[in-house]
Amino acid sequence: MGIDFKSITDKIIVSGKNYEMPFSKGLLARSLTAAGMKPSEAYMVAKEIEKTLEDEGYESITKDELRKRVYYYLLTKNYESIAEKYLLWRRILKKHPIIILIGGASGVGTSTIAFELASRLGIPSVIGTDSIREVMRRSISKDLVPMLYESSYTAWKSLRIPSLDDNVCDKHILGFERHIEPVLVGIESLIDRSLTEGLSIIIEGTHIVPGFMKEKYTSMPNIITIILTLSSEKMHKKRFSARAKVSARPMERYLKNFEIIRKINQYIVDRAKENDVPIIENVSISQSVEKCLEIITERFNYLDKTENGENGEDDMY
Repeated sequence: MGIDFKSITDKIIVSGKNYEMPFSKGLLARSLTAAGMKPSEAYMVAKEIEKTLEDEGYESITKDELRKRVYYYLLTKNYESIAEKYLLWRRILKKHPIIILIGGASGVGTSTIAFELASRLGIPSVIGTDSIREVMRRSISKDLVPMLYESSYTAWKSLRIPSLDDNVCDKHILGFERHIEPVLVGIESLIDRSLTEGLSIIIEGTHIVPGFMKEKYTSMPNIITIILTLSSEKMHKKRFSARAKVSARPMERYLKNFEIIRKINQYIVDRAKENDVPIIENVSISQSVEKCLEIITERFNYLDKTENGENGEDDMY
């Protein structure tokens, strides 16, 4: 038996197949910003639509009807491109769980961009690969996989090779590769669960490296990988300084290993180029988020044209 929201609130009730909930300007605004509208404009549009519905005496409205109202409202206000993206995103999110993988070396901003995207897209789960690594440490001993107990830039210290000729093999990159391999098992398991349960998720971190994941994941159009980078070493160092001010992670350790981190950054970028994975120069957070949304929208267009999934239920307008 559902909750009678109308008896406890004056809000217009929005109903879907499996739920009812009070109209939320914030929820609608989030959908509009995901389609490319500025947050301030999106909230004003949501406010105007709510007022229009109230003036017309609506006490309840279906989600599909609300979306039509939003779409035609956007057209009347000359937001044609946003109107089309708005409907496209609603169609795709209704049919498919979306898995977004954000990779990049330490300090390039993968977690910041991931959380910004999650907010814009209404994706409830953001998982860092460092968290996956911590979980795996609880089940895999250090003696068995010593690289798992190191950072991406110190994993080379655990290589079981007496000596390495730098002209033959780069020990820092070899250590990094050995470091990410076991974490990928956890990442792929998390993707499998998300696909099975039909839940969208964003996974971010250094362990997202193009070319390492199984082909069955890279060939799925609803799994989208994006790599972040910083070409400027000066800016990269500043990011560590800024991060140290708001977290417990000491800047000194990163700066001590900065040359290795830069080497890993270039390695990930090179792998992305080899595998035709989009690369974003993460200088401006807002611009990077917009570029990510463009990449995701382009993939949505492909999905919309080539696939016919079963209609599901999503919690956005």
